[in-house]
Amino acid sequence: MLVVAPHAGMPLMVELAARLALNGTVRVLDGGNRFNIYPVAQAVRRLTPKLEGTLANIILSRAFTCYQVLTLLEETPAASTPTLVLDLLSTFLDENVRLPESRRLLQLSIVQLKRLSQSAPVIMSAKPLLRLSADRLPLLELLEQSSTRAVHLESQHDAPAANLPLFG
Repeated sequence: MLVVAPHAGMPLMVELAARLALNGTVRVLDGGNRFNIYPVAQAVRRLTPKLEGTLANIILSRAFTCYQVLTLLEETPAASTPTLVLDLLSTFLDENVRLPESRRLLQLSIVQLKRLSQSAPVIMSAKPLLRLSADRLPLLELLEQSSTRAVHLESQHDAPAANLPLFG
């Protein structure tokens, strides 16, 4: 599933991380260096008094380039662990990487995401592309086409995590 929203839907993704961590391990693959544990801790506190145990269920990995995103996905084992991929396209917008190379790396990353989704839910987030990134719009379109479901939110408060059809 793909969520396209301002700020890569971070309030929604934070809430999802907190809710998934209540039930067990959740992987968070951060492509935009957006994951901040403090909002997650606040969300967890609203849901349970077991803060430390719940936060320990979150396995965080970060990638700072599109090459690292692909490597991270390739090295992530398929398991029954839900995966959140935050701001996936952020590193693919790097103007130092030519569009054909970004597209190739994204296609390979999508293969890995599909592999991971065979074992457990994979929820990705991305920002709507601005005019400055208009030449990279095909990357977002490719990601949308490869997703089982794409949800576009106009604001970060359009869909509370509890109302998203994540697993159905």
